[in-house]
Amino acid sequence: MPHTASTHAHHDQLSRLLDLDAIIHRSVTERAVRALARHARKADVTTVLDIGAGTGAGLFALATEFEDAELVAIDLDERMLDDIRGRAGRQGLGGRITSLRADVGERLFDAGDADVIWSSNALHEVPDPALALANMFRSLRRGGVLAIVEMVAPPLVLPSEHASLETLLRLAAGADRNAPDWTTDITAAGFELLETRTLTSGQRLAADGPGGAYAALELRRLAQHAQPELSDESARSIREIIADLSGEHRLIERVHVRGARALWIARRP
Repeated sequence: MPHTASTHAHHDQLSRLLDLDAIIHRSVTERAVRALARHARKADVTTVLDIGAGTGAGLFALATEFEDAELVAIDLDERMLDDIRGRAGRQGLGGRITSLRADVGERLFDAGDADVIWSSNALHEVPDPALALANMFRSLRRGGVLAIVEMVAPPLVLPSEHASLETLLRLAAGADRNAPDWTTDITAAGFELLETRTLTSGQRLAADGPGGAYAALELRRLAQHAQPELSDESARSIREIIADLSGEHRLIERVHVRGARALWIARRP
């Protein structure tokens, strides 16, 4: 696919949204990593795979938790992997973190053998999740631990006085569908399910900081999907809020970011 200006703009917007998501939901990621670590013997963990690494939020939390392990960032987006390699170098982790451009949904997927596999907000993007989970099973050593994380639904970001408009936007964008439940798929792939949980977060954040920037990007993303279903008046109101969060801050001084992530932890017998 040619790298057009719109392709780069989409990448930059997605990368920025993921970077802000990592900041806003850092505590959720860290809680998920700690839950995973409770099922793994740290002394035995030498290799960790992050499948669908994105901007590396999970990867760097894993690097802190498993301080003696080597980590591999796996993604299809070479620019994301470039960003991870640069960040790893700046943090002095270049010797521990490598990258691999690969598709876990391909039959010839080969990332070597690992003691831990982490995959966050990625499995739902794969056309054949059963094949992806089979590849993860094959990539784990016996006794290795798998963690799958999915966003339960796009986060709510606006304060209560704008709740009706946000609800309308989410309905128009089809954003209130629940995340898939991977429980049956994980066990069908041969894993022993160890734990499932839902990790929630709720934060009131200043609109002139990362919280406001995150809310603006999330609303813009939803608005792009919702546009054909919105009335002119609703579309105009949403544009005004996005513009306000993007720099004016007359309408909204604080955002209220609420969300939930589903976590599955399993072991290869």
